[in-house]
Amino acid sequence: MRPMLRWSRSVVLLLIVASAGVAETAPPEGPTEADLEAEFSRGREALRASPEFKGDDAETHFRRGEALGHRGDLTGAIEEYRAAIRLRPEFADAYRGLGVVLMDHHDWAEAAEALRVTTRLRPNDGEAFYWLGRSLMGQGDWTGAAAALRTATQLKPDDAEAYADLGLVRMVQGDPAGAVESLTLAVQLKPDHAEVHHLLEIVQTYHHDPEHVIRAARRILETLFARE
Repeated sequence: MRPMLRWSRSVVLLLIVASAGVAETAPPEGPTEADLEAEFSRGREALRASPEFKGDDAETHFRRGEALGHRGDLTGAIEEYRAAIRLRPEFADAYRGLGVVLMDHHDWAEAAEALRVTTRLRPNDGEAFYWLGRSLMGQGDWTGAAAALRTATQLKPDDAEAYADLGLVRMVQGDPAGAVESLTLAVQLKPDHAEVHHLLEIVQTYHHDPEHVIRAARRILETLFARE
């Protein structure tokens, strides 16, 4: 499962705003960050005290990290994954979980470091290469991102979203032909992926104008990886 917000939903937002010119509205009032952290802290301690998750071994820390991550408690999840790694330095799943949560924190460099460890420990983990590619996209490392995403597609040839992200990276690299190849494969694997159809249409329409393709890709990437 991929817990991070999928890129296609960000593209939908970009397309709606760009095409309709929707005016920004003030965000609704809600709990403050301090309120949320206090709530997360209470839930964190309750989880740690529960019989199912009580313990100080690496596996228990990992399971708590998974549970807290699913609850949206990123701080607690990071603490638990790091505790699992301290107790078991070769714990590939803990590194991968840590990397994904750090991406939700927009800590792209630290996420990439954790995910590189995962791919070193488990070089056939296509999911880890996918997330590594995403973390490198967040840093603007297009060469590294393309390499990681290519590996992800080799290990998981049915991964439509890896092909879609690779297509977007190839767009921003000014490689329309490569982008068409990747995006076409993404569409074949997931025909109802409307946002990828739109990207493919952009590249096919402007394949003689790579600068237009690059600008379009950069606008999407800026929205996709904007810090909340």
